[in-house]
Amino acid sequence: MNALEHIQRARELLARSQEELAESALSDAIDAAVAAEDLVLLTHSRLALGEVLFAQGRHDEALPFLRAVVRTELADGSVDADVKTAAQLLRRMRGVEP
Repeated sequence: MNALEHIQRARELLARSQEELAESALSDAIDAAVAAEDLVLLTHSRLALGEVLFAQGRHDEALPFLRAVVRTELADGSVDADVKTAAQLLRRMRGVEP
């Protein structure tokens, strides 16, 4: 499976409230994106895992994934939305945003 397929699988698992399996699928997505040297899919995967962990109140675990997303910058703007979302979640963790 490639990273995109793992992300899709994670979405399906989340829809069925299988968070633990979704986390595993997102970890696999990160590994697949690293192996493929695909920074865009790596960023999407990190954000997705960070969001899942954040939603579960596991902020300490979400932090490194969200920070990695915020540090990502591509000239073509393909990850700008991900960076913005991660930054918002980080601000919420600090209590800056509702």
